[in-house]
Amino acid sequence: MFKALKHPLWLGLGVLTLIIAIGLVLIFQYLALEQQRDLRQWQLRLGVVAETRAETVDGWLGERFADLEELAGNASLQMYLTQVGTAEGETEARQATLGYLRNLILAAAQRSGFQGKSPGGNIPANLPRSGHAGLALYDRSGQTLVSTPHMPAADDRTREQIEAVLASGERRLQDIFLGADRHALVGFAVPVFAVQGMEAARQPHPVGVLYGVRDAEAELFPLLASREPQAQGETLLVAEQDGLAVYLSPLRDDTPPTQRRLTLQIQQLAATEALHAPGEFRRVPDYRGEEVLMTSRALEHAPWVMLHKVDADTALSESREHRRFLLSVFLLTLFLVSAALVAAWRHGTSLRAQRMAAELAARRRELEEQGRLLHAVTDNVTDFLFLLDPELKFLFANRPLANTMAISVEDIPGKSLASVLGTDMAGALSGFLQSRTDNPASRLLDLQIAGHQRRFECRVLELPERAGLERTTLVVLHDVTALHRAQQQRAQTLQQTIQALMRAVDTHDPHSADHSARTAAVTAAVARAMQLPEEERRALDMAANLANVGKIFLPREILTKTGPLSEAEQAQLRQHVQYSLDILSNLEFDGPVLEIIAQKQEHLDGSGYPNGLQGEQIRLSARILAVANAFVALVSPRAWRERLTPEAALDQLLKGAGSSYDRQVIAALFHVVENDEALEAAPGE
Repeated sequence: MFKALKHPLWLGLGVLTLIIAIGLVLIFQYLALEQQRDLRQWQLRLGVVAETRAETVDGWLGERFADLEELAGNASLQMYLTQVGTAEGETEARQATLGYLRNLILAAAQRSGFQGKSPGGNIPANLPRSGHAGLALYDRSGQTLVSTPHMPAADDRTREQIEAVLASGERRLQDIFLGADRHALVGFAVPVFAVQGMEAARQPHPVGVLYGVRDAEAELFPLLASREPQAQGETLLVAEQDGLAVYLSPLRDDTPPTQRRLTLQIQQLAATEALHAPGEFRRVPDYRGEEVLMTSRALEHAPWVMLHKVDADTALSESREHRRFLLSVFLLTLFLVSAALVAAWRHGTSLRAQRMAAELAARRRELEEQGRLLHAVTDNVTDFLFLLDPELKFLFANRPLANTMAISVEDIPGKSLASVLGTDMAGALSGFLQSRTDNPASRLLDLQIAGHQRRFECRVLELPERAGLERTTLVVLHDVTALHRAQQQRAQTLQQTIQALMRAVDTHDPHSADHSARTAAVTAAVARAMQLPEEERRALDMAANLANVGKIFLPREILTKTGPLSEAEQAQLRQHVQYSLDILSNLEFDGPVLEIIAQKQEHLDGSGYPNGLQGEQIRLSARILAVANAFVALVSPRAWRERLTPEAALDQLLKGAGSSYDRQVIAALFHVVENDEALEAAPGE
C-alpha cells in the first residue's frame, strides 16, 4: 500500500515541477522579448539624433573650409602671394603688396566670420591679447605674412599643421585646442597655389597657406546641444590622439574641452567603442563609470566621431518597471496555479471518487483565471500575438488581433490560420513558418489584413517541448507600415531632387539639354552588355544623371562659347567635377555614386583630372561613364560644332583607346550601337 501511494506522489511532484519550469521559461522569454524591443526603440531614437547632429556639425565644418577655399582660389591673392614669395628685401613694392594682402584678408575675415573680436576684461600682462577667431596668411616657408587683429597665437601644433599643408598641398583641420585664455578653438588650414600660367604654378607645392581659427565654444559646441528644453542625453565629440581617446567637447561634469583623456586599451567604454566601431549601438559605461545607451557617427570633414548617449537607468526605467510588473503578475499567477494544482491533487488523492467533479471544476476555474490574466497583459500591446500548435492551429490570440479580424477571442482557439486570417495572409505566414531554419526567426511580410495592405515584421519563436507537451510556436506581428512609407518618401524626395538638378543644368546650358538622360541611357546599355552587378548598375545610373550638375556654377558664356577656350577657361571648366561633388556631398546615396562622378574625367594614362588617376585606380563604372559621356557629347550638337554621326564618334573614341578610354568599354559600346537601334537613334535626336 505504501508503494502504491509513493508512485502517484512522485508523479504528481514531477508534473508540478514541469509546469513551473515551463511557466518560468515562457515568462522570461516574453520578458526578454520586451527588453529587446525597448532597446531597439532606443537604438532608432538615438540614431536619428546622432545622424541629425553629425550632419549639422559636418555642414558647419564644410562651410568653414568652403569660405577659406573660396578665398584661396582668389586670383589676386594667388598672384600677390606669389610676388611676395619671390621678392627680396623690404622694398616699397613688397610693402604695397603686403598692404593689399592685409586688406584682402581683413575683408574676407569680416565677410566669412573669421574676424576675431577684441578681447574684453582684464588680461594678465604675461599673456598675449588674442581673440577667439582670426585669419592669417603664411608664405611657403611657413612665416606669417599678414593676419587679422587679435588672431590667436600659433603654437607648435599649429605650425605642424601649416608645414603639413605646405608639404602635401591638401587642406587640414586642426583638432579643437585651448587658446591662451583656455578658450576652446578650432583651426582650418587650406593651401594657396600660384595663378595658372605663372612660373610658380609649375611647382607641385603651394605658395602659401590660409589658416583660420573659429570659436568652438560659441559656434561648434552649441550644435551638439538639443533645442528641446527637456531632451535627454549628451552629445560629445571624441577623437583618437597619441593612442588616447580625447573628449574634444565639454562634459556634463564641467570638465573643459580636451581635458578628459582615456586610454584606448580600456574595453567596453563609450568613447573607445565609438572610435573602434562608429555607427554601432552599445550598452556600456561612460567616462563617469555610469552605464549608458550610446551610438556614434563618423564625421566627413574631421577625424572625429560624434557620440550620443543617454543614461541607461533613466532611459530604461519605465520599461524596467513595466517588466517588473509583468514578472510579478506572471509569477503570482504561476504560484496561484501551482498552489491550486497542489491543493487539487491533495484533495483528489483522499477523496478521488467523491470529489472528482469538484476537482475538475476548480482546475477549470483556475485555468480560466490564468487565461483572463494572460489576456489582460497581452491585450494592452499593439502587436498581434498568437500561439500555434504543430498543425498551425490557434492555441491563443490576443484581443487586438481578434478585434481586427472581427472575431471573438474565445472562438479563436482550435481554428486554422485560413479561417481566422484569410487564405492569402495564412498562405504567406505558413510559407514563412515552414521554410524558416532559424529559431527565433524574423522576416518582413506584406499582408492584407482587414481590407488594408500593411507591412509587418513577423517574429517567430518555437517554444521547446517539455514533458510530452506539443511543440508550440509563438508568432508576433509588429506593424512597420509607417516606417516603410517614410523610407519610400525619402527615396521619392531624392529622385525629385535629382530631377530638379537635371532641369537646372538643362536650363543653364541649352546646348547640353537632356545630355544627362542620354548619357544615363548609354551607360545603362553598356553596363548590361558588360554584365555589371545590379547594385553597381544602380549606382552608375545615378552618377550618370548627376555627373554634370556642377556646370550650373560655370559662367554661361563659357558653355556657349563658339570659339576655342583659353587656358583659364579650360581650367574653370574642369572645376565642374568638384562643383558636382560639393553640391551632392550632403546627399546620401546607395553605392559609390560620388566616387564614380569624381573619376569620370580620369584617363587610363594618368592625363585626366582632377586627381590624375590611372589604370586600375579608376573604377570600372567610372570608365564606362567616361566613354558614354564622351560618346553622347560627340553625337550631340554644340555651340562650336555640329554633331557627329555615331560611326564618326566611335572612330574618334577608338583613337583614345588604351590611353584615355578602356578598350573593353569601347568594344561594348560598339556592340550596343550596332545591336540596339533605339539607343543608336536616341543621342541624335
